[in-house]
Amino acid sequence: MEIVADIAAGLGLFFIGVRLIGGNLRELSGRWFRRLIARATGNRLLAVLVGTLSGAVTQSSSAITFIVVSMMSAGLMTIRRAVPLVVWANVGTSVLVLLAVVDLRILVLYMLGVTGIGYFLDLDRSPRWRHTLGSALGVALLFLGIVLLKEGGGQIRQVSAVADVLAFTAGWPILAFVAGAALTLVAQSSATVSVVAVTLTSVGLLTLDQTALIVFGASLGSGLSVWLLSANLSGGGRQLALIQVVAKAVGVALLLPLYAADAAFGIPGGAELRAAASAAPEQAVALLYLALQVVSALALTLFASPALALVARIAPESEEERLSRPRFLYDQAIEDPQTAVELVRREQARVFAYLPALLDAARPDAIAQAEPNGLLEACRNLTARCEGFLADLLDATTSRELLMAVLRLEKRNQLLGELITTLDQQLSGPYRGLQLRAAGEDRLPGLLLALVESQHALVLTAADALAQETESGAQPDDIAVLLALSGDRSDSMDRLRRRVAGETRLSAGDHDTLYAATALFERTVWLIRRYALLLDREPTAVAPD
Repeated sequence: MEIVADIAAGLGLFFIGVRLIGGNLRELSGRWFRRLIARATGNRLLAVLVGTLSGAVTQSSSAITFIVVSMMSAGLMTIRRAVPLVVWANVGTSVLVLLAVVDLRILVLYMLGVTGIGYFLDLDRSPRWRHTLGSALGVALLFLGIVLLKEGGGQIRQVSAVADVLAFTAGWPILAFVAGAALTLVAQSSATVSVVAVTLTSVGLLTLDQTALIVFGASLGSGLSVWLLSANLSGGGRQLALIQVVAKAVGVALLLPLYAADAAFGIPGGAELRAAASAAPEQAVALLYLALQVVSALALTLFASPALALVARIAPESEEERLSRPRFLYDQAIEDPQTAVELVRREQARVFAYLPALLDAARPDAIAQAEPNGLLEACRNLTARCEGFLADLLDATTSRELLMAVLRLEKRNQLLGELITTLDQQLSGPYRGLQLRAAGEDRLPGLLLALVESQHALVLTAADALAQETESGAQPDDIAVLLALSGDRSDSMDRLRRRVAGETRLSAGDHDTLYAATALFERTVWLIRRYALLLDREPTAVAPD
């Protein structure tokens, strides 16, 4: 029982260490790490280096894949530029496997001592040191778990029943491959499964061939894991996840046949390699894991175009993604702040032009040009993209005039985001299903449609004013019309509410619906008026930087 306890404790410490390392390092890297990933996409070599670093930091290619997917959704990068980051993150995960073959027992004990002192001094409560301390504890526990696994495994192999089981499984290589894939689906990390396999190999519980097949299976299982986790994605996000699946499959497809051919028939130089591997099985398996990741990364980097064409056929781009792609913003524009200011104006005007189409979903006489939920998400994504672009633009702006222009655009972007949220609340609340309700004797649909038409006219007028806006600002006549339309509507709304309050043909639920609709309508009018006032204060021109 003591042997089993050692192995169980070793596995427990190992998995706790993996979780602590990944969680704390991600918190430690946080914003600067995402910024580094976003900037790396412009240079292929830098993308390879950052992708490898990201895999080493997080020890999870799945985590990097979904971080990049979220950045793609926000318009921060294209899928073609994201491919090197994702496939080379796999190479970074091999750091853990390579370290597992090094005897770090003494270093681990010192790390535990230093980490314990840090906790005694309450450094775990410090925002500056908390995640560093947590990462160090994770590393120490991980390698302490490996030490316990080796000690327990070295003793359990002497048990006759265990020896019989190992002898049986050695005759069925496919079991090792399937076990590697299945364990990776559970652990969500091929590196984690490979480290455990390497550790068991070092104490003789697994043969070299068994461990190699577990590593092959774990690599394929990692791709299957990403595929399962991406089931709710579509378009570009799904394509990027499939790229990870293809990368894993390509690595296994290229190296596993060579390994099997050498085992069955022998290939030139194979006997020498096997002799060297048998002399140092731990190092050999760790290098096999590294080779799998490097081969797949190189293959996907060199043949990215065919791979992207394949995944695009499997998961075509969605309408939401097409609408969410910035039309005017690009990273290099930051180098010319004056031009960048105008590009943000145009992107915001493009978002505003989508808003009347959103309200079309509630108008029975209009056909929506895009699915409302997809269009809403596209508006949110583009607004977020403008927000990030403006934040970068603030850092690059030196003149006072340009700084004020950027700050005004930030305020406009904030109002635009609030307006999108208000429209979302209307479409999912009072206006929901309005087209499906028959007017008949029911007065509520007629009243709501009157609000929709008024709101549509107001939003369309604002969108037209922004479409005519130039570097000198919006046209004075457009601003005057917009200010007149967005004047105080509180008196008319109060009269409508009082009239409805005496309407006996409406149920209590209909009364609540109409009150909510009028409140959100008033908020829309107020937000557009605030926006119009910002247009009215625009300078006649922005001075050159």
